[in-house]
Amino acid sequence: MRAVRWGTRNGGRAQALAAALMLGATAGCGGGTDARDADRPAAAGTAKPAGSEAPAAPDTVLDAQALRRALPDLQSMPTGWRAGLVPLTVRDVPEAERCRTDGEQQENCTLHRSRGMAQYRPQGDAGVVDIALTAYSDRRTSETAYRNLTTSRSHQGSALSMPRVGDESAAFAHPRAPYAGPSITLTVRVGTAVAGLTYQEADRNRDSSQALLSVARMQAERLLRTEQGRTPNAVAE
Repeated sequence: MRAVRWGTRNGGRAQALAAALMLGATAGCGGGTDARDADRPAAAGTAKPAGSEAPAAPDTVLDAQALRRALPDLQSMPTGWRAGLVPLTVRDVPEAERCRTDGEQQENCTLHRSRGMAQYRPQGDAGVVDIALTAYSDRRTSETAYRNLTTSRSHQGSALSMPRVGDESAAFAHPRAPYAGPSITLTVRVGTAVAGLTYQEADRNRDSSQALLSVARMQAERLLRTEQGRTPNAVAE
């Protein structure tokens, strides 16, 4: 399959990654920070611009409808791709399930505000790509969620060297498991949102890492434009 690019124009492991995106900043309330966070090492495979801490996106909180705009539809995917078994879906977290910000202790609450998912299949029998978006109440919480996710031993594999996507990103390769083929995961933070992308059955496409990177760049651009209040019209070609 040809390599893909991104541009602008007018589950097994994926389920685990989606769950991890929810849990990344769930335990505890009031911003989801932990005293141990300051001592945690940077995630293996994490790419961040050296000497640049300027935010790329405003502190915009995305609701489910905003995530629906940010998620790519089939027309935004590379030529020849088709929809997977998981339809594009979005969901706002009910108010009663959200952690309060007044410092009062709560159990079983969540710090994310909305979630969205989509699945697409590259042309031919070349695996499946899952996309999961999670939106948080502020940048600090999303940074904590991203850090928790990319440093979790249960979700790490072999770190892959990839160019930075969004504000920060981390990529890992995962070996074949008893009920799943080898896969590649790429976690990206853009402002207050975290995107988790998984290429399942990655061994079916020798260009799977480049294909996933191209889709991730497109997804990051769509998130950025949505957070900036602009039309998310980035596409992968």
